[in-house]
Amino acid sequence: MIRRAGAVLGALAAAALAVGPARAADPILPLADVRPGMVGEARTVVQGTGIVSFPVTVLDVERTSGEAGGEVILIRAEGPLMAETGGIAEGMSGSPVYVTGADGVPRVIGAIAYGAGDAANVLGGVTPIEQMLRPLGGLRNHGREAASPGRVEVVRDRAAARVAERSRPGRPALYPLARWMIAGASAPAVAPLAGDLARSGIRLTSAGGRDRRPPVPLVPGASVAALIAAGDVVVGAVGTVTWVDGDRLVAFGHPFLDTGRSDFLMSDAYVFQTVPNPLQGTSFKLAEPGVVQGRVTADRADGLEGRIGSAPAIHVTARARDVARGTRSTVRVDLAPDPRTAPQVGDLVQAEPLLRAADGLAGGTLDLRIRVRSPALRRPLVYRNRYAAAADVAEVSLGPLTRLLTALLGNSVRGVPIRSIQVEQTLRPRVRAARILAARVSPTRVRPGQRATLRLLVQPWRADRRTIGLRIRIPRDVRPGERRLRVVANAPSGFAAVPPDLSEDLGTATTAARARALLPRIDAAAARGRGRRTARLLAAIRRATADRHDAVRVLGPGEDADDPSAGVVVPAPYVMSGGRAVPRIDVAGRGQRPYSSPR
Repeated sequence: MIRRAGAVLGALAAAALAVGPARAADPILPLADVRPGMVGEARTVVQGTGIVSFPVTVLDVERTSGEAGGEVILIRAEGPLMAETGGIAEGMSGSPVYVTGADGVPRVIGAIAYGAGDAANVLGGVTPIEQMLRPLGGLRNHGREAASPGRVEVVRDRAAARVAERSRPGRPALYPLARWMIAGASAPAVAPLAGDLARSGIRLTSAGGRDRRPPVPLVPGASVAALIAAGDVVVGAVGTVTWVDGDRLVAFGHPFLDTGRSDFLMSDAYVFQTVPNPLQGTSFKLAEPGVVQGRVTADRADGLEGRIGSAPAIHVTARARDVARGTRSTVRVDLAPDPRTAPQVGDLVQAEPLLRAADGLAGGTLDLRIRVRSPALRRPLVYRNRYAAAADVAEVSLGPLTRLLTALLGNSVRGVPIRSIQVEQTLRPRVRAARILAARVSPTRVRPGQRATLRLLVQPWRADRRTIGLRIRIPRDVRPGERRLRVVANAPSGFAAVPPDLSEDLGTATTAARARALLPRIDAAAARGRGRRTARLLAAIRRATADRHDAVRVLGPGEDADDPSAGVVVPAPYVMSGGRAVPRIDVAGRGQRPYSSPR
């Protein structure tokens, strides 16, 4: 932990040195003074970290439709740079537009934030700087007709903007210049996250491997990223810095996730190239988020507000070892402490070191341990489990880290701040999974509460049948007489015998959705419990996540097998994939002596 803290402080110190002295804010031009025909320049990065400019002409000032409607300045981008980039590209959002008046002083009028549906891809929308600097969103009144309906429609993407342009000539349609980037993650781990984000209308593009570069000052026109994950794996959206005043800045000109008050991470970014694609889709910057230099404090309809400096984060260290290959991998990631986004990258952080250690998808038996530390907990919260798969053990093991993040950060009883998480995974080549065939209890006559031996006949995966002995305790509330116990697999979902369909993504069924479905059960169980709120919450979380696969459950008479809290959980040397047995026992009454165990 000391070494880790030193690394974080060193990175922040390097960022502070890169930023240098506090920057004085550029002067702004009020929206009331913006007129059609004004010519100015926009500043952005199209490759590397160097800031370049291109000319723009103000076409008009219009109102936008929707609840978050406000004014937008319509502009046309010009110059040879637009031919090189294929017009206005995603990643240029936030690019400051300057107009120089008669006094010779360049003044900021706003940020390029939207593209349009024109064939040349050079028409765009600028969010006025006054709106970006206001602490509150909603309808704005700049002396124009606030009650007039918006003539400019904001749509989801460029395809929708082009359709609107053809169907309603004369009524512009604009789309946010937004694209998310990920770097440092393997393709199988990226796929499920990309699918989750796509369902929310967010496009995720992979920038490949992760490269370490020195920090770059966050000045107007520089690339900036709003991140939900940073470190060895980075996930977030890349845009441009619009305006800086000391340690405060605004960027993007449109929302990141529109979450209001926020606590996302903020970094610089490196642009590999700007990909021109105006005819078939949208031109975009292929970029990689870089060094964390602060945090996003507000995510509003008119853009992001950030603070340069320290950034709170959940420090995750995930390790994996492949015994057969003799390889190890360690991935260190800082998660933004936001309950809405941290669980979304849980599967990725858990799977990435395993995919690296195994050099791709692999079968075998996986032992998993997750240790969560919080200033609100006296002791770490620990989760353990075992998984087995014939071809892809990574897929069957996804979910535990996502569930823990969801339960701790998103429950309604008490938000538990997370300081750090350690994930340990060990992969062995042998598939240790078995089904229950039959069972008996020795001795056959027992007293309530007595220890006995449960002898299970099991069918291991691709091996001969065998009998294993498990120590159990007879339930104390079993009535005297001949009784039948039921033995079932505790959680039979821990084994995948059939190889995955390679046409489908890893973890196609979203584990984030399943994790959110646990919250009502956790909340209800914590409300019914006794003791302090934190103790009740932890007990509820442990019960909801008690899905040990290498165990059987012994159910007494009348206990419901569908109730995960019913019965006694007994560890087993295999991942128990199914089957059931009904052994008989003779429960001794008061005054009766149980049979002794056979030697």
